[in-house]
Amino acid sequence: MELKRHLDKPDAVYSCQLVCRGEGYVVLQYVSDRSQRVGDEEIASGTITYALYKAGSGYVTWRMVEPDGRLKGHLFHICKDIQIGEQQVAYLDLMLDLWIDSSGKWQILDREELEVFAKRGVVSQEDMGWIAAGEAEISAGFSEIAAELEALVAGI
Repeated sequence: MELKRHLDKPDAVYSCQLVCRGEGYVVLQYVSDRSQRVGDEEIASGTITYALYKAGSGYVTWRMVEPDGRLKGHLFHICKDIQIGEQQVAYLDLMLDLWIDSSGKWQILDREELEVFAKRGVVSQEDMGWIAAGEAEISAGFSEIAAELEALVAGI
């Protein structure tokens, strides 16, 4: 199970399948049962998502593969407090997401909403700094981060 805690709405729980587990990390798999959108992208029902959760990391990495096996893209949820248990992973979602499609096009999602919540005091200045650091880490190291998840998925 994935427990995604939110700053601005109720927590969400998702069923998933364990792909692999190692020291300080876990990879889970989800299969979408409905179509949805990520930024400008339509994500088809049947899309497979591999999600890498690393203890102490500032983000969760998703690798999304279309039902026909083609890479759709990578989604990064900036977060904190990733907890990896035997039956569940949990984290606090910090609203800002980064989407990189298979062609390499980047989209930063929910920045305006994040800034509104920061002005209201729902997101602390400390969390804004955490978010900026996570965004910078992903921007600087996207290729290596994506390759790490790719290697873990390829090993199954």
